[in-house]
Order: sequence, then C-alpha cells, then structure tokens
Amino acid sequence: MNIPPDVIAAKEALEDPLLEAGLITGIDFGVRDEEQPDPEDLVLRIFVADAANVPPEVDAATQSFPFPTVVIQRVFEITQTTTLPDTQRHRPLVGGVSVAASRFVPSGIIHAGTLGAIVTDSLDPQTQYGLSNYHVLCVDLNRQAGDEIVQPEPSALGVIPGDRAGALHDWSFPETTMDGRVDAAIFTVELASSPEVADIGPVSGTIDAASGMLVSKRGRTTGQTFGFISGTGGSYPLDFPQLPPVTTSAGVSTTMRVFKNQIQIHADFPQSIVFGDHGDSGSVVVGPGNQVVGLYWGSGSDAPGNPLTFGLACTATAVESELGITF
Repeated sequence: MNIPPDVIAAKEALEDPLLEAGLITGIDFGVRDEEQPDPEDLVLRIFVADAANVPPEVDAATQSFPFPTVVIQRVFEITQTTTLPDTQRHRPLVGGVSVAASRFVPSGIIHAGTLGAIVTDSLDPQTQYGLSNYHVLCVDLNRQAGDEIVQPEPSALGVIPGDRAGALHDWSFPETTMDGRVDAAIFTVELASSPEVADIGPVSGTIDAASGMLVSKRGRTTGQTFGFISGTGGSYPLDFPQLPPVTTSAGVSTTMRVFKNQIQIHADFPQSIVFGDHGDSGSVVVGPGNQVVGLYWGSGSDAPGNPLTFGLACTATAVESELGITF
C-alpha cells in the first residue's frame, strides 16, 4: 500500500510541534496490527510514553488527521554498550562483530558497538571502510579524523597489540542541528577484510524498506536476530545532554535531536524475542537477497525496563548518500 503524497505532507506538518514539545516519543506510517502484520493495512502510528495519559494535543491531532491513526505506548533509546557477548577478534574483518574507538573518554566507559559491514568508497571502489554508528566510533564531540578504531573492543586490560583495525575517517550525525537522517561513521580499514556479515553471509546493494518486509541483523550482543519492518518514514526524538543546545522552531533551547525518515522493526517472535540490545548499535539490517535495508542504532519497548522488542534504523540509502559509500 502506497501512502498518498498529501497524507505524507500532512504528517510532516503535524509532527514537528508534537516532537519539539515532547508530547510524543515518535511517529511513523506502519502496520496497524504488529502481531499479524498486513502491508495493505497501514496507519499513522503516534507513539507516547503513557497511553493512559495521552496529551489532549495528541488526541486532537488524531481526530483531524486525514488517514487512519492509532496511538501506541512505546519509548526509544540508543543501544549503547552493556557487557559481554561476542568480543572475539575476527580476522579477516567482517560485519556483525565488536568494534570501538580506543581513545579515552571522560566518562571512563568503553562505548563499544557493532561493525556493521565493510563498504567501499563511491568514487574509489578500491578504498574500503568499516561502517558503524556515530555514537559507537565517534562517541562525542572530541572525536577527530584519525582516531584509532579497534576490533574487538578494548578489554579491562586495554587495547591488545594487533587489535587496531583502522582510523576514524568520516561521520554523519546532527551534532549542531536539531534534525538528522543518520547516526553513522566510517573508518579506514587497515586489515584484510571481507564484505560479509558473520552468520548472514555476503551483503551487497541496498533495498528500500517496506512495511512487512522480513529482515535480519547480526549484532555484537544478541548475535543474529530476525524481524519485520513495522513502520517507515518515522521521526523519533532523543535527548543528548552532552551535545550543544539547539533552538526549536518555537525558540526553545534544547539538547534533543530528532531522527527523521527512520525505519522501525518488530522482532519476529518466536525466532527472536528481541531484535537488538545494547552493543548491537551499528549492525546492518538486511532484507531479501542480503541487500542492506538500514543501519540499526536504537531500540524501543512498551515501557522503560521492558524487553527491547522494537528496533530503529536509518535507511541504507541515506547512509550511502551522507558518507559517500556503497554497500
């Protein structure tokens, strides 16, 4: 089912005031019933922190919107590191494995994540990069091109000789703007590598996300998991207190950033209980024919503390465009 252009325009006009005011936790077009997803039965999905206390402004928006609308209780977060899982050294370098920047950060926390895939420079196919998230490889505003990237992530003993995988090259993230499409970064690869993802196999090319599409990813923490795309064209606000404040359209200073044109993914139970967890950030989401659909960066749950059943990803085409790379 294709969403009419006038309905897409109506969503874009509606979302910013609700997002900037903190009244909703996200908005997208997606399947009405996630338990029995029907790609022909799509609705505007408005996500709130507490479905029992929906703000009156949201109620009013649902009443007047020119398309079927549902309100769903769901909260989202970026999936930064916890501990353990796959911290093995993988040679040659492949996607789906542990990666991190080795530099010291003031928090003292190792911000490890997942090396999503080996990609190539769009203008020079002989140049290879490792792809992950900005919040994995760059961490914060002290990032600099040339920062050492290691695989696997540092242990309690620090970086072990031979762990260096390359150097930070480029990134895309709304550091100084309120809106952005991508949480991504690449590093130059200095080791032998292969354009495949562990447990999944070779990946190549991209495919546009479509509601109901079956997808998979392989992350450092949860390994290979399975899901289906439940929503597209999503906008999700998250707070980044370590970033410089920006000004909303209403003139309010905020450290919130809104990620637009995102993909939401539902775990395909019983194959997978969750789609991703902390440390899986940077995994590539693959669809039919092992084509890349998106780059996983966050998760959602029905309430804080509940299992992270839902995944968030930026589109593969946006990642290619922003960083000048090819899958």
